[in-house]
Amino acid sequence: LASENVRWGESIVMMEADKEILTGDVLLASAFISYVGPFTKVFRDKLMQNIFTPFLKNGLIAALGEDARIPMSAEDPDPLKILTSAAEIATWAADRLPADQVSVENGTILVNSARWPLIIDPQ
Repeated sequence: LASENVRWGESIVMMEADKEILTGDVLLASAFISYVGPFTKVFRDKLMQNIFTPFLKNGLIAALGEDARIPMSAEDPDPLKILTSAAEIATWAADRLPADQVSVENGTILVNSARWPLIIDPQ
């Protein structure tokens, strides 16, 4: 029982840290769902790494001042970690979705869209 108390304590600390960065990570995930669907993998990566992430980390501060800082994951933020889980991706693989990154991204966009997303499927 004492070991469970330690594990729960560690989980609480981790969740508190995750709560602090949730806003920025969700904004990035929203940009991912809204804008990357119709593009190839190479251009998707350029959008995420060269436009969306730098803008959320630095661009708002330059435009609106230090008060506009949005906390987000310090290292490479991954929208797929916010939008889906390994178990869900495994279920898609069991249902014969190809295991390549673009197919996983497309599946993530589809299950997180309320309407009809525009996506590219290279297969």
